[in-house]
Amino acid sequence: MPSARKKASPAVHPPPLDSLPPRRRALLIAAVGVLMEKGYARASTLEIATRARVSKRELYGEFGSKRGILEALIAASATEMQMPLAPAEIGDRHALASALTAYGVAAMTVLTNPYVLALYRVAIAEAPGNTELGDILDASGRQPNRRALIEIMRRGQAAGFLGAGEPDRMGQEFFALLGGDQMVWLLLGAAAPPAAGEIKARAERATEALLALYRP
Repeated sequence: MPSARKKASPAVHPPPLDSLPPRRRALLIAAVGVLMEKGYARASTLEIATRARVSKRELYGEFGSKRGILEALIAASATEMQMPLAPAEIGDRHALASALTAYGVAAMTVLTNPYVLALYRVAIAEAPGNTELGDILDASGRQPNRRALIEIMRRGQAAGFLGAGEPDRMGQEFFALLGGDQMVWLLLGAAAPPAAGEIKARAERATEALLALYRP
């Protein structure tokens, strides 16, 4: 059992939203606040619009629905995680290692952010009675990242830098090596989010272990 037992302090707002247009950013930040306080089922578009100081018409024009707000929020994080993989050229084994390490750093940075942890806690608290937030987390977050990671594994195999294996399983093993049981303790609030140096070290170790498991 981990010895670190420090409480994580919540972020003021999710970092992936910083570069968005002001109105869209204000709505998403307001949505995070309402969601954390009320849960997904009880969060209302009226309260979100009120906190963001916009009209409900503007909210619906921007996102279409409460679900649309959450999909945009989660997709922003998912996009940040995928960025290191998207342009990766697998010219040699070092390039593959660099892409996987960069992805690992991005993934752990996003997933251990206090606001992301809070979203998962809300989804867990409302399940199994209401799985809508869990469905959004899966469709807009986990699945796109899973596909991006599988694709990098396939490209690594096609280039001859990874041995035989099912790319989907390889992606799962990479995440297991990357996070271990840390996410459980973070979700429970029993450990503090890792510092940047620890995240980088984890990503490097996970990459090294995966490449050793699947030598050509």
